[in-house]
Amino acid sequence: MLVKFFLFAPLVGLVGSFVAPTHRHHYCLASARNQGEELNSRFSVQPPAFNDRILNEDRIHLIRAVGDDSEITDKRLYSRRDATALSIAAITLASTSNPSTVLAEGNTNKIPFSASWSAVDGLKSSNDNNEKKGGNFVSFDISAYKAMKEDPTRTPIFREAIRERLANLGDDSVVLDLGTGPFALFAIIAAELGAGKVYAIEADAAVAANARSVIEKSRWSNVITVLEGFSTDISLPEKVDLCIAEICGSVATEEGAFATIKDAHARFLKNPNDPSSWIPQRIQTYAAPASYTLHNLFGPPEFDWSKLNGEPVRFNCRDEGLQLLADPVLVEDFAFADIQLQSKSKSDVKHQETVFTVDPKRVKENYDPLYDEFRRGNSSPNDSARLAEQTSTSFSGIALWPRLFLGVSDDKFVIDSRSYPTGDHQRSHWQTVLPIMASRPIGELQGGEKIAVSFDFNVPAVVTQPPKYAISGLVEVGEKS
Repeated sequence: MLVKFFLFAPLVGLVGSFVAPTHRHHYCLASARNQGEELNSRFSVQPPAFNDRILNEDRIHLIRAVGDDSEITDKRLYSRRDATALSIAAITLASTSNPSTVLAEGNTNKIPFSASWSAVDGLKSSNDNNEKKGGNFVSFDISAYKAMKEDPTRTPIFREAIRERLANLGDDSVVLDLGTGPFALFAIIAAELGAGKVYAIEADAAVAANARSVIEKSRWSNVITVLEGFSTDISLPEKVDLCIAEICGSVATEEGAFATIKDAHARFLKNPNDPSSWIPQRIQTYAAPASYTLHNLFGPPEFDWSKLNGEPVRFNCRDEGLQLLADPVLVEDFAFADIQLQSKSKSDVKHQETVFTVDPKRVKENYDPLYDEFRRGNSSPNDSARLAEQTSTSFSGIALWPRLFLGVSDDKFVIDSRSYPTGDHQRSHWQTVLPIMASRPIGELQGGEKIAVSFDFNVPAVVTQPPKYAISGLVEVGEKS
């Protein structure tokens, strides 16, 4: 089906007519749509998908990224040619949308930045009545669950971790699958690998119904019982030997893991203080300063990044449009067995201060993949070179991504969404989260600059209260004349 729309008509007078795709191809594809709906409110003529917040159906692929070869069923998504046209139009702006050099008051060489957001901002969410709009916890559609299930960096590792744990527990083991999903994936794996009884909890009524159907068709109804509702509202008839809880977000705690595990630790486990009672037994979030292509491409007056109001941009972890400027640091470390020791309060409030040093080697090495990205957008070699140089030496925000430990020891059955310890690109259904920290990139970085960052994460112990995240800091640049 042809999708016709005016593309930035007030700006460049381009009219496009393109075939809607079934695959996600390119960084501009999702990222341009993600910001476009919010950043183009002043355009008198807009493409239909930019007019309002109708992206929840396909934004799920911005919650946990589908790989480049994964199917997307929403026909409203743009093709690579659309993304290319966006890039070409943006070239007109790039020469006047230079990175920021606005200094902090009272400082001659420090530029401030900040962003804050809720875990559900910009994502598909539900509330405690299973209504799908304006919710207070992250929810998923079937295509997202399919991406999780088919992620080769995730599901096979879970299977092997479950196999090893159940081999040590014996045939009468009792297993809990928290957030079983529509396929009851890990519940069925546990049954196949010898669990005597499996309880599968699912908060979403429609998802729970689908899970029951899958379990019945797979002939495991005699072993697996699906319980519908929030785990915090459910009582089990017996305590379990093993809890499987793949509720790790792209920021590890954004899917309510703290509240869910804190409650499960208190009520569901025979040996909750033993790491072998949990899969995963630990989840983490890593962070690093990053450059971002579209932040450099699009700028005022046509694009106002401040309208995102802290809402992060979310990337496929293989997306070369985002490049790291420094080595990653650990900013969240959540051990399930130790949760009662970690926090006895109603929320886990974490404050951390870190100073990154921009790595000149990374700045130099980032140029080539960024140049290739701009060339794939059909910009000229000269424009690509200029934009790659501008982007590689600029700071857009602090990138965040998760790491999971499934084995009892921290060196076995580890899942990395980005390569560890460098943070390099690799395949994963999880995303890299990038809150845009300023209306324009902070530019002219060469290496050696200090980026002082404060992380303030407030993670409630109530599953229906979304976690809140705030990041702020200063980039120390060279003296300004």
